Parts: sequence; C-alpha cells; structure tokens
Amino acid sequence: MSGIPHSKAKAFSSTLSKALSGDYSCSKVDKLEHISRKLKGWAQFYSHTHFTAKVYNKIDRIVFWKFAKWLARKYRCSIKSLMMTWIRRPTPRKAKTWVVYGKSNNGIVCGATLFRLVSSPKMPFRPRLPIYQ
Repeated sequence: MSGIPHSKAKAFSSTLSKALSGDYSCSKVDKLEHISRKLKGWAQFYSHTHFTAKVYNKIDRIVFWKFAKWLARKYRCSIKSLMMTWIRRPTPRKAKTWVVYGKSNNGIVCGATLFRLVSSPKMPFRPRLPIYQ
C-alpha cells in the first residue's frame, strides 16, 4: 500500500502558496483556473494511490484560505464579505467552494470554480506483469 510522500505534498503546497502570494494584476478568473489546473493534474497523477484523504484535505484547506487572502488583498476588503459573495455550490450536490465570475485577462466574461482534491475520483491500482515474447 502506498500513499502520497510527505515531501511531495509539502513541495506542492508551497508551489501553490507561491502562486497565490503575488501578481495582483491577474484577473481572479484566470488565477482560479490556473490553480484548478494544477490541482486537477496533481489529483490525476496520484489517482491510483492509497490513503489520500488527509493529504488532499490539508492541501484543499491551504488553497482555499490562500485564495481568500489573495482576493482580499487584491480588492482591499475583508475575507468575510468576499466569502458571502463568492462561496457557493457549483452544482446542487457538490460542496461549497469558490465560484467566481468576471473578465479574464483576454477580456472574455466567464466564470471559474475552485477544484477540490477531496472530490477527485480514486482509481483502483491493477499491477501488470511484464509480457515476455
């Protein structure tokens, strides 16, 4: 049984923290899509590992609050007022998360939802034996 290595999880969370610690000129939609792409890729890479819930939960918390602080700093307002505006359920049976709407850096009006690692699908691991000919 294998899990996610602690060093890899720590390095990934620090990468996400660095991505959310500056560049306030970027639009909120583009920033959220960039972070969600990184989270989806990481979840895809570790989809066949065991014991992922605690690591995923910790990274989700870090990203959630770092994004809240980034938005508060960008718009110079309180996190509470932002949460009342932008925390919603993306679909009726999903958990609440950041759902933002606005213009992207290209000028296109669109929306984005923060991807949650905890809700990512887990795949069974099937080891294969090498085939010799």
